[in-house]
Amino acid sequence: MERVPPEDAGQERVMAAAKQILSKNAADDMMHFLSTFDPRLHPLSSPETVEEEASGGDDDQEELEEEIAAAEEVILRGNSSSPSSGGMIADYLYAVDDAMLRLEEEARSLLSSSSPSLRRLSLSSDDLGDATPDASSRHGTLSPTASASVGAVAARMLRAGYGPELAQVYVAARRDALAESVALLGVEAVAIEEVLRMEWSALDQRMRRWSHAVRAVVRTFLADERRLCNEVFASDEDLGNECFADVTRGCVLQLLAFADAVAVSPRATEKLYRTLGMYEALADVQPELEALFADDAAREFFAGEVSSTVQQLGSTVRHTIEEFSHAIHGEASRKPFHGGEIHPMTRYVLNYCGLLADCRGTLDAVLGDAGLDDRAATADDGAPASTPSARCIRELLTLLLQNIDDKSRLYDDAGLQNIFLMNNLYYVVQKVRESPPLRELVGDDWLRRHRGQIRQYETGYLRASWTAVLSQLRRDDGASARPAAGHRAPLGPSAKSFNAAFQELYRTQTAWKVADAQLREELRIAVSERLIPAYRAFLGQGSRHPARHVKYSLEDLEDYMLDFFEGAQKFVRS
Repeated sequence: MERVPPEDAGQERVMAAAKQILSKNAADDMMHFLSTFDPRLHPLSSPETVEEEASGGDDDQEELEEEIAAAEEVILRGNSSSPSSGGMIADYLYAVDDAMLRLEEEARSLLSSSSPSLRRLSLSSDDLGDATPDASSRHGTLSPTASASVGAVAARMLRAGYGPELAQVYVAARRDALAESVALLGVEAVAIEEVLRMEWSALDQRMRRWSHAVRAVVRTFLADERRLCNEVFASDEDLGNECFADVTRGCVLQLLAFADAVAVSPRATEKLYRTLGMYEALADVQPELEALFADDAAREFFAGEVSSTVQQLGSTVRHTIEEFSHAIHGEASRKPFHGGEIHPMTRYVLNYCGLLADCRGTLDAVLGDAGLDDRAATADDGAPASTPSARCIRELLTLLLQNIDDKSRLYDDAGLQNIFLMNNLYYVVQKVRESPPLRELVGDDWLRRHRGQIRQYETGYLRASWTAVLSQLRRDDGASARPAAGHRAPLGPSAKSFNAAFQELYRTQTAWKVADAQLREELRIAVSERLIPAYRAFLGQGSRHPARHVKYSLEDLEDYMLDFFEGAQKFVRS
């Protein structure tokens, strides 16, 4: 076989490439995509059309026409001549490269353009809930015209073998557009050290914004990017999948980095609700996020990253709840709360139980079947609790009421002990009744039993505070207060004792506080139902000198009872 000289072999390769490039389809494609961006580049445009559509001055127009004529001459010469001239091929390749550079710049410009409404995006987190059908206007997406133009550019560049150049331009432009959109949601890259040092008010705001933003990013921004990528790389899906992964990687990892930083930061009860919200938001969009990646390797990578963050947030929630339980159980303040009022811990725990109940579905997923511990596996009446969230709430309430019972022993007065217990349990029951999610979790049986417990505390109060006072209105032998016919019981000593006992009760128990108006009225009625009939019977016994010893009329006692449990100490008027 005759050996081909190296220079001839190189020329043959160039000639083969030129034949491919100079095909009729390639020439037509070249003129078509040139005309896509500027009608003045169409070889069939009449001089009149060119003149009408030109936007520059006469000199620019003349120069442009000369450039077009030169490029057209090269291309047409390639169609009509045998590609035997190396100079002609070099000219043609130069014209193609020059056109591709112009296409690359045009693609960069189009891909960097964004909807004007992006600049008007409200930064309020209230506007960043679940993505709505028109929410794409918030992201820097392309207009239909721009999108179609980019698709036309991409098709020609890919056909001409300029895929790497197109990918580089595409990723750089769309990555910047995506970063700008995410920044406008109020989500910025934050180092873990900054998260660890952040004041709670600032961190709370960032966590709240993050939970809203992660849904908008996945359901709107990334979904838009996926659609655009599919359109631009319709003829090369593999390259499109690579570009989509490159565009979104930084954004997704930035979101996950903040969540990871929150998960490893010191646990605190005030973070519990926000952390649970972040878990809920990320777990909610996880399937949608994974579905955006068609490439197996990219999908596995992002799925692993998201799953790891979800698990860390879940672990943080579980440990925070456990520490919250221990804090309730171990709250050991030893100073009795003034007037037997509702303890701040009771309000705090019920507020948190209400927040957790609102997220009961997510809480079930976080806690799983294990719940908090073995004690939480059943309700405190021995009946099984149906869900992990129900077990959690019941356990927290049980720990709270046990602690309240312990704190009641700090009061020396048995009556005040019962007032304190009644105040706190009544508050718990009312909060559970008023919250449908809480009521659903703890159950009506729990409510009935604890309402019964309130009645027991009321009875304990009446017995502790009023038994001795009412005994002053009866005869020493315990018989009926009304004397036998023809006899009068001595009123003097008993009346004086009653007066002194009632004055002392009035002085102390006007300082006791029953915060709930309904409970306060119920207590006053319960006292009056015992006091007034007994005092009426006492007065009916008669006396030789009633004015000297009987200090109060029935109306006086009824008026005085209105001052009880108001939290403001008073004294009987002399």
